[in-house]
Amino acid sequence: MKKRIVCLTLTIMMLLSSLVLVSCGNAEPEEGTVTRITVDINPSVEFMVDDENKIISVTALNDDGSILIVGETFVGKTPEEAVELMVSVAAETGYLVEGNVEASENTVKISVSGDTKYAEELIKDVEKKASDTLKKLDINGQIEKVEALNTEALRALALSTSLYTEEELTAMTDEQLYDVIAQGRIETALLLTEEMRNAYYSAKEYKISFAEKEEVAKVIESLGGIYTLTHTAYKTALDVYSSAITELDELRYDLLVSPESEYQKSLVKLREAKVDLLKQKTYVASLEVNGEEYVYATATLQLSEENYDKALAAYEELGIQANTAMESLIATLRQAEGKLTEIEDTLFDENIETTLAEKATEMEANLNAVKDSFFAEFETAHAEDITMVENALLEKKQELKASVEANG
Repeated sequence: MKKRIVCLTLTIMMLLSSLVLVSCGNAEPEEGTVTRITVDINPSVEFMVDDENKIISVTALNDDGSILIVGETFVGKTPEEAVELMVSVAAETGYLVEGNVEASENTVKISVSGDTKYAEELIKDVEKKASDTLKKLDINGQIEKVEALNTEALRALALSTSLYTEEELTAMTDEQLYDVIAQGRIETALLLTEEMRNAYYSAKEYKISFAEKEEVAKVIESLGGIYTLTHTAYKTALDVYSSAITELDELRYDLLVSPESEYQKSLVKLREAKVDLLKQKTYVASLEVNGEEYVYATATLQLSEENYDKALAAYEELGIQANTAMESLIATLRQAEGKLTEIEDTLFDENIETTLAEKATEMEANLNAVKDSFFAEFETAHAEDITMVENALLEKKQELKASVEANG
């Protein structure tokens, strides 16, 4: 009996030792940190990971990425699970091709931010998971590690996804920048395309700016008496500013977001060209190399690639034209901002400044209320557009899946 107990004790000790070794080998993220992972198969997708090693946001970095992530659940998964799902869905939709293709045609590019022990091990883990998934799906592919964004690029990304100023972002560490980006990504999780997110960020920035100026106008108005003229001048400039904001929002919508815009129509054509390209690519990969049908199908594939390149060029050109068209309105808006600043510098006396300081807490509370309610207002105003975008992406995704199944 004693011998059996000793053996059982030794076995348990060995098991515990092995568990300890495994635990020590898996570094954990530092508390409060956010890690950024990108996976690029073209679709390109960004994942933000919290300090519990869970995905807290998923963002498409291009239109193909939007097609891939729509209808899928990535949030709450581990990075390895998210990468496995992404590779699997990319195979289901034809972005990764099974059959007679070179490994370079099925390249999965992965980046992980940070130089911590956790990041060092995480890149190995997600690369291995991607490689294992390719093998499981019998896809001849390769994994490529790419560099994460440098600090300058991080600041630029944080600037485009938040209300922080360049000066504020310059003072932040990389870890703080990742947190800012994650907050913006979580906030816009329902907005699947870059055009919708850009419209949201732009509208929010000007909405908050206007609300802040409006609070100042209220304070001046409350002083009455000799400050009536100052209020009138400030309110007049504020009205011009408000009109410029409204016109810019409407023009951005008309040119880039509306389904009736030439830009969105070109996006529809681009998606159709991509579907045709992926169908043809999947079909070619299913054929016997150098067979008669293979030669004909390869020539058709080349034509599909040329058509896609033309559609992409047209889409990008319309985007450039839309942004150029908005430049004059942006200039008008900047002039209105300048006028408000000029009034603040020349007409605000000590009494106004003192009153503004006294009401700072109240004004901040009002601004926070505007910030907190903005997404709900935007979602309500664009509910139909958001639904149409999601349905269009789901439709293309199902079309791609059907094509892969037909050639499987």
